[in-house]
Amino acid sequence: MERQIVAICIQEAGRLISGLLSLRTPKLKPQAESLTLAEPQEVSSEETTEEKTEKGTACLPCTNSHLHTCVGLLSEAVRMSPDGLNTESMKRVDKCLYEIAAAERVDLAPENVDSLPQAERVIADHASKELRDIRHGLEGLSTKSDLEQLTIQTTTLQKYVGKEWFKIRLAKMPREEKVRLAEKTIENLEKEVRNG
Repeated sequence: MERQIVAICIQEAGRLISGLLSLRTPKLKPQAESLTLAEPQEVSSEETTEEKTEKGTACLPCTNSHLHTCVGLLSEAVRMSPDGLNTESMKRVDKCLYEIAAAERVDLAPENVDSLPQAERVIADHASKELRDIRHGLEGLSTKSDLEQLTIQTTTLQKYVGKEWFKIRLAKMPREEKVRLAEKTIENLEKEVRNG
């Protein structure tokens, strides 16, 4: 029973962190007061991993978010295909392909993945290979059965990326924050039980 509680706490903590990350608002640069053209400035091509992650590139949370969206879209597509693939289900597949393209071209671009720490690079490399397979499967989709299999494959990948990324975040998290997160998770679980 105790292992189940710990597992649920970790799962809820992952949801909480994913939710918090999705609520992040981008830092806006102050608007220029005039519309005059500025002289071109030299841009440094070497950015640190922290700068890239802050900009939303080469980040596992973003990849996880794209995968979450795909899982939802593909699940809807399966639900909308009781008698086989149709226009509505294919609209969801197309939107999922857009999410995959965004993850592959930005978050998992080779030049961005190369600058990640080794543990994150392993996850990103695996996600990149799996996403490529999923994309090829979706591009050649012809049956509901194929759609169901690709939905399962996408769900499995999302769970892997989310779990592994959370392990890395948890390992780096200060003890006080781990305690606060555990308390918040337990509080949420207690609310669910009361309302359940």
